[in-house]
Amino acid sequence: MNYYPLPIPLGKIINGKNIHNEVDIRESIHQNINLILRSFFLSYRFDPGFGCVMNKYQASTPPQNLSERVWREQMRNHIQLNLQDMLSRYETRVDVREVFVNMVRGEGKNRATVNVQVQVTGDLTLGRREKFKYPDSEVSPDAQEVFPLNIPVGKMK
Repeated sequence: MNYYPLPIPLGKIINGKNIHNEVDIRESIHQNINLILRSFFLSYRFDPGFGCVMNKYQASTPPQNLSERVWREQMRNHIQLNLQDMLSRYETRVDVREVFVNMVRGEGKNRATVNVQVQVTGDLTLGRREKFKYPDSEVSPDAQEVFPLNIPVGKMK
C-alpha cells in the first residue's frame, strides 16, 4: 500500500490528476513524525492539541530558580513525554516502544542554539510485525533529523 507524500499536492488532487510520487509506509510515517515535531499547538483548526511542545521553548530562558542543566533536562523530558503521547494518538501505524530526545548545544556562533535529536523505535502495526526506527537511513539519506531551537543560554554545566 502506498501513501501520499507530505506536503500533499492539493493542486493535482483538485484538478483530478494522478499523484505519481506516492511513498511507502515507512516514509509516510517519517513524514508524519516530522509534521508533528514541526507543528505548533493551536495551528491546526481540526485539532488545536496537535503539535509538539518543542516549539514552546523557542527563544525562552530558564526560570531564575533553575540551573541551565536542570532546565534543559526538564525540557528534554517534557518533549519526550509529549512526543510519546502525540505518536500514540496520531501515528497508530507504529506501536512505539521508546522515544529518546537528546539536546546538543551548538558550537561557535551558534552557542544559543540547542539541536534537538529525536529517535523513535517500535514495531509497525500493519501487516507483518516489522521493526520501525526513526530516523532511518533507508528512508532518509542523511538519517540525522535535527531540529534547532534558539534558546538564550549561559555557560553549559
